[in-house]
Amino acid sequence: MQEYSFTVKEVADTLTPGETTSVRGTLSAPSAEAAKKAVERSLRTRGYEATGAITVTPK
Repeated sequence: MQEYSFTVKEVADTLTPGETTSVRGTLSAPSAEAAKKAVERSLRTRGYEATGAITVTPK
C-alpha cells in the first residue's frame, strides 16, 4: 500500500456548531481515492465534517 499525506482546509465540529479547524496527517491506502474516503470516514466517526477540500498526495 502507498503512503499518502492529506490536508483538510476546513473541518466543522458537528457536536459544537460554529467550531471549525483544519486537519493534516498521513495514512496508507491502496489508492488516493481510498485514502480520501478513509479520511472522510475517520472525520465522521469523530464528530467532524469536511466543509473544505480534502487534498490527498502521495508521500
